[in-house]
Amino acid sequence: MSQNELEFRRAAEIDLRAQYEVFVAAQGELWHRHGLGWSASSFEVWRASHRHLLAADGERSFVALDGERLAGFSAALVRGDTWILSALFVSPDYQGRRVGRDLLDRSWAGDYRRRMTITDSIQPVSTGMYARRGLIPTTPILTLSGAPRCRLPDGLEAVPPEPEALAILDRGAYGFDRGTDHRFWREQATEAKLWLLAGEPIAYSYVDGQGLIGPLAGHDGAAAALVLRAELAHRESQPAEVLLPGTARSLVETALASGLRLTHPPGLLLLGGGINPPQALAISGYWLL
Repeated sequence: MSQNELEFRRAAEIDLRAQYEVFVAAQGELWHRHGLGWSASSFEVWRASHRHLLAADGERSFVALDGERLAGFSAALVRGDTWILSALFVSPDYQGRRVGRDLLDRSWAGDYRRRMTITDSIQPVSTGMYARRGLIPTTPILTLSGAPRCRLPDGLEAVPPEPEALAILDRGAYGFDRGTDHRFWREQATEAKLWLLAGEPIAYSYVDGQGLIGPLAGHDGAAAALVLRAELAHRESQPAEVLLPGTARSLVETALASGLRLTHPPGLLLLGGGINPPQALAISGYWLL
């Protein structure tokens, strides 16, 4: 079938299993081509994020179909004036046939002041395609894992999250509101905390059942690093993982000083114009940041 005969349409929940299979095939081929081991999260874990994307941003989610076969898919989210490409994957059998570019065109549509995405550093083709549209590789996304050993900092108090405080912290750390995503993060997390210092909110954090700490956002890098240290101290000698932009130097230094180590090839955070690199943030993952 030629490229012109592929059908492009809005994604739906019935497509999620086929999308997952394309994701696994594309990522597996990429990593194995570079001689690297890779394993996917379970379909159930993957589906949760993508159901959230469909519910909140379905008008920016698309699939490419060759008859009944799903050849590729894309998804993006918009928060305020910021557009974020969440996913763009093409089955290995259809790569090199403009499928990815046509999917990106559909998810890209709209006039947004700021745009960003995350790619794998070992994927120069996609990174180059995004760079030609003005999304420039800006900083690595570092995965640090291990069994932390550190002392709980003094003076912090953890309380249930409060929407107004979360919104203020998001505007500082992300540059846009994440209210829609906080509802999802609370559903997925085993712990959700707003952290106070001298009675004032300085950061929030989520931790899931596997020990992933994130998202974690602070009003500045020092506050975020202090709360990361507190979360790591709570998990002393237990598995912990955190995903950090390289520009969040205080958080990276805290993670390394607590005994975590780099465990995966880094991702790349690609930013369009008008976006300051994050300094007070640990992200929740590549799908939602």
